[in-house]
Amino acid sequence: MAAPQWIDVSELSFEVLLLLEDPHLHWFPRDWPGDELGVALRHNRSVWDSFRVRLRGEGAWLDELVARAPQVDPEGLRRCEVAVMRAVCDWIVYVHRPEAYDAQPFLRWDDAELLTLVDPRDKVVVDVGSGTGRLLEPLIAEVASAFAVEPIRHLRSYLKRKFAEHAHKLNVLDGFITDLPLPASSCDIVLAGHVVGDDPERELSELERVARPGGRVVLCPGNNDVDDGVHEVIASCGYEWSVFEEPGDGLKRKYWKPT
Repeated sequence: MAAPQWIDVSELSFEVLLLLEDPHLHWFPRDWPGDELGVALRHNRSVWDSFRVRLRGEGAWLDELVARAPQVDPEGLRRCEVAVMRAVCDWIVYVHRPEAYDAQPFLRWDDAELLTLVDPRDKVVVDVGSGTGRLLEPLIAEVASAFAVEPIRHLRSYLKRKFAEHAHKLNVLDGFITDLPLPASSCDIVLAGHVVGDDPERELSELERVARPGGRVVLCPGNNDVDDGVHEVIASCGYEWSVFEEPGDGLKRKYWKPT
């Protein structure tokens, strides 16, 4: 699936990729289609060297891409640079202009879709893969305390700025959905939006690990409105679900399960 184009990357220097963080480098597809990445790295040595150093000895695939990349003229180079930036446009937005993501119309779905599932009053809440904090927006004023778990440092900084008014009860943490930096049974409400899917059984198990007995795990949005393998796993783990609409982006499913 092509990356969403939330900003016009053709206006950016290829060196914006220096802002990408270590998780992004490990998420890069090793089987990069075409020659664009190799061409762009050959002519942007600072980016190539930064990636190789930060991959800590696991960057041989980058050297192979560069070695087989053809020679191009300046116009061809720019086409390759823009093609690469478009392929990772979502990552660039997260580290360069997170406010551009936060302003996307599809995030303005009805808060009631979440608030009908949880009562945040005086609860301990964790938002996993928090991004720009969409799931915290309708809850944070009433919770006792909140944790926002997000592996991208630029987004963690954005969350602190966005919710500065609630800094006394918001803890922004580095972490991944498969290894949450929280004790077992520590949260009343466990939230995640568009983050379950790479290893759903393991991910759901970790979300449920940090939920208290009598709490609730909510995936909102949890999946596109399709009966795919991810849906099958979530449903087989005892989650109820329903459908709602993200403005301009179609129907999505939300899931919930008491713990």
